[in-house]
Amino acid sequence: MKRFVSILLYIPLVYALVAPTVGNAQIPQPAAPSSVLVLSPRYPEPGEQVTVSLNDYSINTAGAQIQWFIDGSEIVEAKNERSINVTAGTLGSTMRIQTITTLTNGVQIPTQVDITPVRVDMLIEANTLTPPFYRGRSVPAEGSTVQVTAIPFVGDSSNPESFSYTWRVQDRVIGGGSRFGKNSITFSSGFGKNILVSVDIYDTKGTLVTSDSIVVPLVKPELYFYEVNPLRGVIPLAIQDRFIFVGDEIRVRAEPYFLDASLLSQNPFIEWKLDNRTVQNPSADPQEITLRKEGDRGSFTLEFHIRNLRQLLQGIKKSVTISF
Repeated sequence: MKRFVSILLYIPLVYALVAPTVGNAQIPQPAAPSSVLVLSPRYPEPGEQVTVSLNDYSINTAGAQIQWFIDGSEIVEAKNERSINVTAGTLGSTMRIQTITTLTNGVQIPTQVDITPVRVDMLIEANTLTPPFYRGRSVPAEGSTVQVTAIPFVGDSSNPESFSYTWRVQDRVIGGGSRFGKNSITFSSGFGKNILVSVDIYDTKGTLVTSDSIVVPLVKPELYFYEVNPLRGVIPLAIQDRFIFVGDEIRVRAEPYFLDASLLSQNPFIEWKLDNRTVQNPSADPQEITLRKEGDRGSFTLEFHIRNLRQLLQGIKKSVTISF
């Protein structure tokens, strides 16, 4: 009889310990209502105007009261507004935007977002051909090599190599994903006019610090002819069509612009033509040719063609009419 009583007391004890655990696993708790604050632009720079919008469309806010706070101080004039405009602070500063939505049943829904401005300088470098006397900068062209560098400024002494970078070229991720310290990429441009390059920048904790993008404009390669003076060298004034030269001979140099700088080291196809006929050029410099006039008066069409046969976008030809 004593054994029978001990069993009856033991069973309810086990049930009391287990039952609540089973019940909690099967009955999910209802989710609390939520809202978010959205920034536009998403990653503002110092001093930039920012629109902060309250997104609470998943909640029935009919009749609700909305309060806005900046760094803990209520913005009375923004009461019940769905968005406000603020000015981002300086590098390294943080502005905290908060809202409290009070529903008609008295439930309060707090929301907050921090605005920490970051500046990113994105630099475009093109390794393309220009003559020594050219005073402009090299620009990328179709098929040339382009380097884009991102330099983030966050308001402290952090150097660019202390961040991780995810690069995209025309929405294609470069390098398989985020790479630590890789604040620049080099790629070969294709055919077209513009290339969109974007970057996501992460700190050492894996937090997305900012995103930025830049459009790399592509130009068409160009070619110009210049007279080479025996004493002064190349005259940096392009020969125009119907150019008239005085004397018995003229030395002409062809200068391609904005072709990839590696072109001349890759044994390119080079051809000179006179009046549509290919001529052999005895000059040691394949970009220069010496022409002697025959007769007292006349004209001829001079053409130069240079091309990388392994990369057909890297090439150009042009002609000019010269009179004497």
